[in-house]
Amino acid sequence: MNFNSWSFVLFFLIVFAISAPMRRYSTLHKWALLIASWYFYGSWNWQYLGLILFSTVFDYWIGHRFGRTVKPKRLITISVIVNLGVLAFFKYANFAIASANDLADVVGAGFQFSAIDILLPVGISFYTFQSMSYTIDVYRGELAPRKSLLDYALFIAFFPQLVAGPIVRASEFFAELDHPKRLPWKEISYALILIALGFVKKVVLADSLAEWADPIWAAVALREPAFVLAAVYSFAFQIYFDFSGYTDIAIGIALLMGFRFPQNFNYPYAATSLQDFWRRWHMTLSRWLRDYLYIPLGGNRYGPTRTQVNLLLTMLLGGLWHGASWNFVIWGGIHGLWLAFERLLLFRIPGWNSPSPIIVLLRWLLTFHVVCFAWIFFRAPDLPTSLIVIEKIGQLLTNPGTLDRINTALFGFLVLLLLHVAGNRYALKRRIGEGPLWLHSSVMIGALAMLYLFAPSRAAPFLYFQF
Repeated sequence: MNFNSWSFVLFFLIVFAISAPMRRYSTLHKWALLIASWYFYGSWNWQYLGLILFSTVFDYWIGHRFGRTVKPKRLITISVIVNLGVLAFFKYANFAIASANDLADVVGAGFQFSAIDILLPVGISFYTFQSMSYTIDVYRGELAPRKSLLDYALFIAFFPQLVAGPIVRASEFFAELDHPKRLPWKEISYALILIALGFVKKVVLADSLAEWADPIWAAVALREPAFVLAAVYSFAFQIYFDFSGYTDIAIGIALLMGFRFPQNFNYPYAATSLQDFWRRWHMTLSRWLRDYLYIPLGGNRYGPTRTQVNLLLTMLLGGLWHGASWNFVIWGGIHGLWLAFERLLLFRIPGWNSPSPIIVLLRWLLTFHVVCFAWIFFRAPDLPTSLIVIEKIGQLLTNPGTLDRINTALFGFLVLLLLHVAGNRYALKRRIGEGPLWLHSSVMIGALAMLYLFAPSRAAPFLYFQF
């Protein structure tokens, strides 16, 4: 069930009403949340409940075996292979088959493989990464194996972040689980503000942008170049409002359940370098890739050449994690190559890191447009469509007659940029939540009014649910 559905609202109200009185009874409270989380996951496809149960039991067992074996490295290798193997089968098997068939066509081979009839389990990328981070942390000695299978199962399946993050570390989750706190009104109020404004981001802003831009993306070859460029900008903000809106809702719901989740966005489109962007965008994924992929590959410890290779590999695999498509690989490759380019050249240009407003503006414009260029491959359904979009944008430089259309698009862009900045004001949201009742009530009523007045007729699912 989607967060932006009445069925989820009813589900959450029931879960909250049942679990809240149980907080003083730790085991009952955990069981209530776990059963609710399994029901939430099973509502997508109950047959895949077995998959998340297997992942839970397997990695729980692995965690406890580390202290009983003389070959922990072999054990962690098995854990990584099994976790990534399950993820690869469900997410990438048909992608591999399609790629092999394309290669067979190119070389003139007289055979084709048949696709496998499987459905991608929702959220598998997120709970697989969480499960892997637990076993790796235990292997490294950074975390003690969890004694309670109930606790570990709840960590994997907890419904607010189950299908699209944030990617919560086991140490963070268990710290909240082991030290339950009575929620004061100011925390409840802040959580409600996060949820309400998260829905505004998603339903009013992201879905409205999708309603306008999706028809352009569906027929880019027939659209004017200025509209295609506007659609690229629109998607940049659509995916931000969609994903950060979901994150705000998830963090708010978790807080109402007594769990404090880490922040996942911090003004990402204010970044003045791509390195800075990845410190601000999907922050829990960025730190996962850093701690469990980039650093184990060697990080920046073995010289500049190895560092650039590690950056590129990390971003290529990060792109592939998002979806089984060469477009996602290209998206990750663009980010990896530009990160390497920044380190090798841009950061070494005299004056490039100057605090001068003009230089800062230049760095911001360059970074933002590199990000938007990469979004083309993330959004387009295939490589030919991506190339058509790039060609259309290129036509703006050779056909000045279309430039008059850009004025309106530029105004819309500036409005979206201001909304992006406003949407990240978590300190302001907390002050509203902790402020007087009249202020909190006014913001809540305003959010509800916006949802009623400006929500588009078609409710779109959250974009990151597909990953």
